Amino acid sequence: MRPTHYLAIVVRLFSILLFLYGLRQSSFLIELVSGGLNGLSVSMAFAVSSVVLPLLVAAYLWYFPMMVAKSILKPEIDQPIEPMNAQSILTVLLLGIAAYYLYYAIIDAVYWATLWQMSARSQGGEAPLHLNEENKANMVATALELFAASLIIIKARTLANKMLRLAE
Repeated sequence: MRPTHYLAIVVRLFSILLFLYGLRQSSFLIELVSGGLNGLSVSMAFAVSSVVLPLLVAAYLWYFPMMVAKSILKPEIDQPIEPMNAQSILTVLLLGIAAYYLYYAIIDAVYWATLWQMSARSQGGEAPLHLNEENKANMVATALELFAASLIIIKARTLANKMLRLAE
């Protein structure tokens, strides 16, 4: 298989997700048609376009994934894929796992940073927001998760090499 075939598979998967998003947005449209959104004024054109456009794009991506893939990839890149050795496969696997954990660590870090800033500013007339010991421990765990995921991303090739040597 060529890279365009793999990209066409990803395009089709994306079209499924976009279709599901369009279906989820249809509840917004149904609620607007049946009586409004809790007194908020929303343009009917916006509501219809938020449902119809994702469904149309999803249909286009579903029926023409190869055309989309060929427009994204250049012809010189579209060469048959050669098999990878075990170290390269393990490196890619480690990078994928580390990227997954880095993504969630970044989300948690933003949450804890926001909570920390809110607790520092809530000394006035607002309800006091205190960070208890469990919250502080979760902040430290998130920092360690960020550090570990970043380290694995930086040293993935070395780590894969050592894992393969250990397996021998």
